[in-house]
Amino acid sequence: MKFCFSTLGCVDNTLEESILLAKRFSLEGLELRGVDGEIDNGKISCFKEENATKTKNIFSENKIVPIVLGTSCAFHTEEKCENSIVEGKNAIDIASRLGTAYIRVFGNNITGDREKCFATVVKGISELCDYAKNKKVGVLLEVHGDFNTVEDLKPIVRSLEKYENFGLIWDVAHTHKIYGDSWQTFYGEMKKYIRHMHIKDISDSQGCLVLPGKGDIPILPIIKQLSNDGYSGYFSLEWEKKWHPELPDITKALECFSKLIKELG
Repeated sequence: MKFCFSTLGCVDNTLEESILLAKRFSLEGLELRGVDGEIDNGKISCFKEENATKTKNIFSENKIVPIVLGTSCAFHTEEKCENSIVEGKNAIDIASRLGTAYIRVFGNNITGDREKCFATVVKGISELCDYAKNKKVGVLLEVHGDFNTVEDLKPIVRSLEKYENFGLIWDVAHTHKIYGDSWQTFYGEMKKYIRHMHIKDISDSQGCLVLPGKGDIPILPIIKQLSNDGYSGYFSLEWEKKWHPELPDITKALECFSKLIKELG
């Protein structure tokens, strides 16, 4: 089993500070979503072409893997699709320079005509997969927004499964809202596409995010099931403090995440 966390929980950190945090909690990787207070990948200094070698060396020297580069790409309308293709290609170039295996994108909302919306999502992600295939980068669709059920994901993944560099990020919070304790219903249908996991927890009674292990999402059973089934990707703590500033500091979340990991034995 491999574990990492997303910098979404500490976007004001420098890259070095986030890497040290990963090492402090004995995590193997880092998911990149905001550095130095900046969320736009194109504006982050350590991602720029002239700094790529130095940044790769920082990861290598610290034995931390940059596993996913997060983006804001969403493909549910023609306008968003065109803009997101540009953003996505830029992100693929950054990921390739840094030796990052994947970029993260969204379908996001199901709007207007359902079939047309799905076709637009497939079109956008297809173009990114074609662009990324010779750069050794994968394109991962996050289970998020309206794209969080088997019914709505099936036509997308079946259209894209021809791409070896396509897959899913399973965010357990987004499916928990739909399936609750029946998470295996979703997992059984989608498991062959899952390349990366977002781990978080929710209190059903309070309707809000809580520290890992303090809510109602069966995190340990999910991790154990995937591990038993041969899942080889990372389990990533996504602590959304950037979007929910009321949440405790990420160090508290990492402490709870670390305790859960230890329970796995």
